[in-house]
Amino acid sequence: MKTAVFLTKTNPPSFLLTAMSSKLSMLLDAGSVLVESQSPTQSDLKTILQSRLVRYHERRGTQATTDASDSLDKIERATALASLDVVEGVQNMIGAEGDPDDIPAIGTRDLAQLRTLISITIKWGIDPLLAKLKSSWPAKAFQASAPSPKIVEISDVAEDFALLSSMTLRFMGLLFPSGPQSPLPQTLVTTTILSRHVGQILSPCIALGWLPKSLNSGEAVAVDALRPLTMRLLAVLPPSQAITALGAALSSHREVPHIRRNCVYLLGRQILRPFGVRGLFAAVLGEDEGSEGEIGLEQLEHIARVLGTVPTNMKDEASESEFFSVTVPQLLALIQEVKYPHYRQAAAFAISRLCDTPAASKIILSAIHTPLLIPASRGSINEFSAEKSLSTLMTLVLNSDPSPTLISTLISPIFPALYSLLYHMEQVKTSDPELVESLRGLVTTWGRVIGQEEGLSTSWYLIHSDRPGWRVDIEGHIERLETTDEPTGLSLLTPEDQANVEEMDETANILNLFPDPAHFVRFLKTIDRSDITSDLFVRLLESYREAKASDEDPLRTLLYLQLVMQLQTQSTTGNTSTGILAKPSHILSFVKHALESANAPMRPAPSTRRSPNILEPKGLGLHGLRIVDEVEAQEVTLDGDSDDEDEDTVSTAPDDEITETAINLLLSILEVHEDLSACNEPLLDDIFTLLEPLAANDKSPSIKTLARECRMVMTARLASTSAAGASRVRRGEEEEDMHATYQKALKLLQDPILPVRAHGLLLLRQLVTPKRSSSTSVPQHKPQLDPALMPSILSIFLQSIQDDDSYIFLNAVQGLSAMVETNGKDVLGSLVKIYSTGLDGLAASVSTKHDVDTRIRVGEALGQVIRRCGDALGIYVDTLAPPIFHVFRSSHLPTTLRTSALSLLTECENTYSLALIPYTVDLADSMIDLLQLESVSNTQPPKPTKPEQGVSPERQRSRDTMDDQPTSTNTKFPPLRRAALHFLAILARATTKLVYDGVLERQPFPPRLMQRAKTTLAYVASVDNDNIVRVMAREAGECLAQLEQAEL
Repeated sequence: MKTAVFLTKTNPPSFLLTAMSSKLSMLLDAGSVLVESQSPTQSDLKTILQSRLVRYHERRGTQATTDASDSLDKIERATALASLDVVEGVQNMIGAEGDPDDIPAIGTRDLAQLRTLISITIKWGIDPLLAKLKSSWPAKAFQASAPSPKIVEISDVAEDFALLSSMTLRFMGLLFPSGPQSPLPQTLVTTTILSRHVGQILSPCIALGWLPKSLNSGEAVAVDALRPLTMRLLAVLPPSQAITALGAALSSHREVPHIRRNCVYLLGRQILRPFGVRGLFAAVLGEDEGSEGEIGLEQLEHIARVLGTVPTNMKDEASESEFFSVTVPQLLALIQEVKYPHYRQAAAFAISRLCDTPAASKIILSAIHTPLLIPASRGSINEFSAEKSLSTLMTLVLNSDPSPTLISTLISPIFPALYSLLYHMEQVKTSDPELVESLRGLVTTWGRVIGQEEGLSTSWYLIHSDRPGWRVDIEGHIERLETTDEPTGLSLLTPEDQANVEEMDETANILNLFPDPAHFVRFLKTIDRSDITSDLFVRLLESYREAKASDEDPLRTLLYLQLVMQLQTQSTTGNTSTGILAKPSHILSFVKHALESANAPMRPAPSTRRSPNILEPKGLGLHGLRIVDEVEAQEVTLDGDSDDEDEDTVSTAPDDEITETAINLLLSILEVHEDLSACNEPLLDDIFTLLEPLAANDKSPSIKTLARECRMVMTARLASTSAAGASRVRRGEEEEDMHATYQKALKLLQDPILPVRAHGLLLLRQLVTPKRSSSTSVPQHKPQLDPALMPSILSIFLQSIQDDDSYIFLNAVQGLSAMVETNGKDVLGSLVKIYSTGLDGLAASVSTKHDVDTRIRVGEALGQVIRRCGDALGIYVDTLAPPIFHVFRSSHLPTTLRTSALSLLTECENTYSLALIPYTVDLADSMIDLLQLESVSNTQPPKPTKPEQGVSPERQRSRDTMDDQPTSTNTKFPPLRRAALHFLAILARATTKLVYDGVLERQPFPPRLMQRAKTTLAYVASVDNDNIVRVMAREAGECLAQLEQAEL
């Protein structure tokens, strides 16, 4: 007997194996009847199923439980029970313990048949029974939004409940044949159930196993045996599959409270398993490696909601912290996920939502912040390193919603540490540039989205914090140290390092202040938060004033001072609208407070001299214009012996530097905010009154000057603001627009930026330029500009043509041309007068280079005017030609100016030759006279110029050119002869054309003049020492020959 048992378990006899295979074949054959695919002759489903059941029972040798009179539901349920019988029998045979080789084999077709039978068991058996059971539960068992249950007969409830319990237990028995602790049968039936039907079987397991007492009725009580089986099933499944199955059960029966509640509870237990959070991500997002597809918001919301829901049995504070202490580290690990990028995005979203939960937020922030706040030498227990914390922060900010609250929660507590690390890494040349840039982007993002109050308080905390120490090795590992490795600032100021200190930049942090003033102010400028910067500036000024009056740490006082100076300096180099002057009300409050202190009773000043006023920003107010002289005087004083100083010092206010800074800030605000006046800022009235005693204070000349200037500006501003409304009433709408444009242009012309000044000139030019039709060149009607403005506009253009910038110069020239076109002879006469008057007598013989340059530039403007006149030049020729001819004939004038006059006459001849006909003979005769008198032959030595003292003869000869000596009256310079020859050639060509065109019957030159001209030109072409002059003389001679031929 013992041997038989042994053989049965380990090595069954062949006849037993044969019997087992035969029984399995018979069972599968009977089951095939239930799922046969051949088309039956019957047309309705009920008849088909009933005939299949009859044949099934015939093959199994059992009694049929249904007949043709039964309903379709009952026949389907009988089919499900028969299917379960087949699957159960097959599982018992192939899942028995023993050698796998002794287990009967199942073919592919048989496996497909078993899958269908399992599906029939659930679809026609378990699912309909659970639906009927749900409909029998009272309405209070459902949510309010769920449909009311149907009316059912109470007598059927117990029967359905018993049948569902039996089928569910039998189905779970397929997986655990010997109870909850038994191993899973390693069969294809088990694989099919676990891969396809776990979610469907979990629904009745939870519905029956956790049935509340309120739903018990008679024999319909909770099936306790299902609970351990369910827990065992969930335990053997991977977290992702278990979560997917529970999610399916939850979504299918969400309206049933106890099913929903227990699904949520079981989901929470799955998340607490090792890799449970990853399982949730896999269940919701899939497990495709490298997937970077867009994740739906619903998926992200679902993950965040599940991870933020604490199981019901963990609602106390300690249990809640325990729950998050398990899930949060898994989430933070997924932030670093490289294989699944979509996991990283979902983890960041979930953490952003969990930061709103106090218990989770505490754990998240502790894990991320601790490596950056606590030195590693203190032995803090944390899986994160500093570089991993940085990477996590960057990933969170990058993949989360741009929420200021989240960024504040993550970064504000560690902003001083992040800023100090950024400063340290920027000083270390071996730092990873990508990491430095990412860190800079992190703190800059914080600065741009943070609230004004929090940003100000955090920045102020940074200013008062000690500099932490950092160590960054070549591999990129970051470590927080107890103290910084940097030497103290005082150790730099040694005799050996004196030379290095003197070579440092003026913004160098030689005292190792933290934060570095120049660096911190650059950061403030980068984040572009004028609200924070202006408030911080006022607070720094107040703190500096208080620190000076107390015995506070001098380095702290110096830090305040350096920060104030850097804020003043760097705010003037960028956009002032985003700098310290952006909020005038804050600055005005400080100014008022400082002036009130300055008007307090004076006290004797200490005997020691003060250092130069380094708070004074250059370029602000009248005092800024004299800063050089004062610095030089102070340097002389400081270099003297202190023992020689006079002990009788002048009494001074305790805060003179602050007072000067306050007044300079007021001037700057008035300059930046042009609409600021006492009309819209009542504080200016109080400040105006406080400035009065300072303006009369002789003990501080600089403050006195600044106060007077400030009062004048405020008075003028108030007057202009008050008069603006009245002036508009007196003008029409179009005239008002022109006047506004004029005022705007004047304002732009005072700007130090070149393009802005050029735009101001452009506006003036548009004011004086006649409007032309797009299709014709005829000027359209345009409102007349106030004639009283013309002199000032002309003066502006005349001053602008002296500008060294070509763009300004060209705009001025075009503006003058437009004014001539609009106002005719008046403007042209003014230009000619500037160009030609004041050249007689003693003044002409001492012309300066500036005077010559001015007239040359006016001459260039006249040339532009002449070209724009075109055929209308005849109207203005009597205004132009005689004065310019007079300049040319004045031999005592600089040769450069006479050459310019010749060029203008040439422009007239080129533009409209007929206009110069009355002057043609005189002009030609003068050109011939000049060539005869000033020609220099190859054998004739040049006219000597007055030698300059200290210049060698060789160098003097090399500089004897008109360009090098613009004020020289040397008439032997070749450009003068070239200009005369060029005019003659142009004159001859133009006259020839007039003869050919029939305008002139004959050429206007007398024969004697023609003969003299040909002789002179031939002589110059032969003997002149300038190659260009000789060539031009030959060309002019040829032009005269053509003129003679035209007359013939």
